[in-house]
Amino acid sequence: MKARTGYLFKRGGVYHVRWVVNGKAYSRSTGTSSLKKAHAKQAEIMAPFAVGHEVDVLSNVAARIERRTGEMTRMEDDRNPPLKVADAWAAYLDTPNRPDSGDATLDQYELQWERFAGWMAKNHGDAPAMRDVTQAHAEEYAGHLTKTVGPSTFNRHVGLLSLVFRMLFKPARLTSNPWLDIQRKRAMSHSRRELTVDELRRLCAAADGELRLLLALGIYTGLRLGDCATLRWAEVDVVRGQITRIPLKVARRHPQAVLIPIHPTLGGMLAEIPESRRTGHVMPGMAEAYDNRRDAVTDAIQRLLWNCGIPCHAPGTGMKVKTKEDGTPVITNAGNVLLVSTGKPAVVQVGFHSLRHSFVSLCRAANAPLSVVQSIVGHSAPALTNHYTHTGTDAARLAVDALPSLMEGVTPVSHALPLPRAADGAAGERKPVPEWIRTALSGILAALDAGKTETARRELAALTA
Repeated sequence: MKARTGYLFKRGGVYHVRWVVNGKAYSRSTGTSSLKKAHAKQAEIMAPFAVGHEVDVLSNVAARIERRTGEMTRMEDDRNPPLKVADAWAAYLDTPNRPDSGDATLDQYELQWERFAGWMAKNHGDAPAMRDVTQAHAEEYAGHLTKTVGPSTFNRHVGLLSLVFRMLFKPARLTSNPWLDIQRKRAMSHSRRELTVDELRRLCAAADGELRLLLALGIYTGLRLGDCATLRWAEVDVVRGQITRIPLKVARRHPQAVLIPIHPTLGGMLAEIPESRRTGHVMPGMAEAYDNRRDAVTDAIQRLLWNCGIPCHAPGTGMKVKTKEDGTPVITNAGNVLLVSTGKPAVVQVGFHSLRHSFVSLCRAANAPLSVVQSIVGHSAPALTNHYTHTGTDAARLAVDALPSLMEGVTPVSHALPLPRAADGAAGERKPVPEWIRTALSGILAALDAGKTETARRELAALTA
């Protein structure tokens, strides 16, 4: 299509410009008999019409490009259907350049993605493909999360969604990542609190079966839930009375084992298990449940806490126990306390991880040196680990043995420390360690904690003289 420029004609010695718009002819005098000047005047007169014509042309071209793009997209969709939100997680796992996350992290990611996919299917079933998820959808879902989870969980959840969209940008044929502009929340750290001895006793008295043993492991070893639930007999030395475990949290990057003495009460519970069953996992049912649905294990622990009168959530957040007019809790037909929502995101203050805090607190209450406690629960400072010799191992047993017995009806199995060998080389009889040796060992470890190696060496020499 030619640009609209008009043409010149001469009348009475003066040049005129003539042009046609929608079939109607227009003319205008240039006011000059000079052809050169007439051409300049023609360009001036026709300039607005040329611009308007150009806009029309560009609009037509844009419309044709859009139609053609739509046709090509439909053809591509017929050959290669767009990636659906429901299928995106499997595609993410197959992406070769995704972050090398551990199994526990991937399980958590999968739960977060399934939550988003379920929300999309329920609220926007007309947008099943990833490329159909818009900025408006992302903002709407972020608003939904804000009402149901805390800031830290919100940030992790949105971060995961943004990661999946980024990793699948090309396979899903995306044009933008709708999560990039979602503002993260200011998160406050809320650490789990330790449980009191009375709370621990109530908890242990109410538990039974593998759940009871799971609690004992948490209380007397300080291990995290995953390490307790998946503990294997190969990691338990019943004869020597110790557990050797590489914590799951550091197994992939820093596979450093922790050695934990077995408390007499825990030893008694383990001894109750017949030798014929001491293969594979210590708690087979718990290990299977944790591997398949760890949230079910967490729910069972939280349910036990609530039933024992130990709220899991901070006051005014998450769930609370429904009470009668006299203040007593309402009990369901299943025998559980009835929980109702406060309408605010939960701030978890008590859970299985509280047992780890309780273990540390009980050890410190028994005057166990900090370095000993750190060696048992695991730490990432090699300098601290290098402080430990056989004396440190003995001190660790003293620290664990000093913890109170919280399980009723269990016959303790003690692994007392051996006395020093006699002068003739014969091994001393295995007897409980005298109090003066316990005191001396505590002093030695305290000196090591303070960096006073010479003092520790002198005290150790005096002890073995």
